[in-house]
Amino acid sequence: MSPKNPRDPGPGGSRPRSQVPRQHLSPEQQAKVQARRDVIRRQNRHSQAGQPRSSASSIERLLRIERRKSRSHAIFISSLVLAVMVIMTFMIMVVMQKTKPRPQFLFIQTGTLTHTVKSQVLIMRDDVVFKAPTDGLVKPIAPEGTRVASGQQVALIIPAGLEAQLDELSKCEQDIVDLQNELMNQGKGAGARAIFNESAAALSSIVNLIRSDMVAGSLGNAPTYTSSMSLIMEQRTGKLTTIDFHDARLDQLIAERSNLEQVLGLASGRLVSERPGVVSFHLDGLEAELGASAIETLSIDQYRDALKVSQNQSTVAMTTKAQQPVLRITSGLKHYLALYLEGVQEGALDTTRSYTLSVPADGIDMVGCKIIRSVADNKGSLVIFSADRKIEWFSDRRTFEAELAVSSTTGMKIPRVALIDFDPQLRTASILMVNGGYTREVPVQIVDYDREYVIIDVAEADEAESTAEALKPTVSTVIVVNPESIAAGEFIGE
Repeated sequence: MSPKNPRDPGPGGSRPRSQVPRQHLSPEQQAKVQARRDVIRRQNRHSQAGQPRSSASSIERLLRIERRKSRSHAIFISSLVLAVMVIMTFMIMVVMQKTKPRPQFLFIQTGTLTHTVKSQVLIMRDDVVFKAPTDGLVKPIAPEGTRVASGQQVALIIPAGLEAQLDELSKCEQDIVDLQNELMNQGKGAGARAIFNESAAALSSIVNLIRSDMVAGSLGNAPTYTSSMSLIMEQRTGKLTTIDFHDARLDQLIAERSNLEQVLGLASGRLVSERPGVVSFHLDGLEAELGASAIETLSIDQYRDALKVSQNQSTVAMTTKAQQPVLRITSGLKHYLALYLEGVQEGALDTTRSYTLSVPADGIDMVGCKIIRSVADNKGSLVIFSADRKIEWFSDRRTFEAELAVSSTTGMKIPRVALIDFDPQLRTASILMVNGGYTREVPVQIVDYDREYVIIDVAEADEAESTAEALKPTVSTVIVVNPESIAAGEFIGE
């Protein structure tokens, strides 16, 4: 009798259910089950007749174990992903809270808003021009921009043929400066250090101007700076002659310089001031045209033409011809300043008050300027001021850039960035005002404004809103400077 095939159905006529539908298993699980079945088949194939094989319950138990592992793995992965998402959401919220701008507050204060206009100033003044009596080299004696008295010697014209003596004089002066520096470093010559520091400060300002021109890519004023530095050095040398260093070598050099100057002076043409005034060695050929009498006839076109000519202003002449202008002396107590104000019509400026001209390049203000005359065209006005300040300061110039305050408004002044929905045409806007710990959006009227600040006033209340209940900004009211950082109606605290 042949052994019973384990694959045959049992007495009940049905086969034991030892398999699980594969569609419920993952590919890895199906591969493991198939491998175990192959092992069982091989064992059954090589086993002896009647030997029992592995039961179906063992396979089912293994499958259940695999399913539990798979579920546990899926639950772990899902929990991990959920935890990462929660952490990332929390971190994003924290970062957004950190980067969100915080509201900034300020008190409304009373201030003044000033409107200025930039313009190129043309200087008109009474100048007396001195011409060279002979050909030769120009040697200034009076420093640039200083006041000289009547009869004071201001320059020498050294004839040709004395170049060797002039070079010898220059070498002697340099030897004196070097020896003075050496003695000063040894502690000799009381007061010499102060003179050197004064000249160093003056030279430093010129060096700063040179740097500014180099940054702007303009070197047109380089010769002017060179002559100014030379005059500062000569002025320092003159002041140091009054200092006694108690040194025989220095005394000998000073005596030698005096002899050389006497030889050059006796054989040279002397230029002596005929009247008191401010001396300058910078000429532009406009001295006769732009005197004080020109303020009554100067037109806008003449003003613009003079600005173009003044750009070719000459510097201190090193050599000259006979009867060639070499210096000028400003004898008047006033100078007149003409400037074209674009966008300012005639009559816009009050002629009864004084104005202040600011010169940003020099860091100075010219106060007390009074209007003498004004001429208007369709784009602006030519205004001529008279001034008695800074005559020496601008003695070496014909033009400079200045700013004029043409109007001003006083009131409640706040930054322009604090406005909400600003309409320049209607001059309306809103601000966030703090009231009772809450932010309230309040309409305001714009009285005046510029690029940075505005002058505000109380806006007219709506008909539906009573004046008593309306919020009105006043001086010392707290407002939000950056209204984009907070919404109206939010609580900020008491």
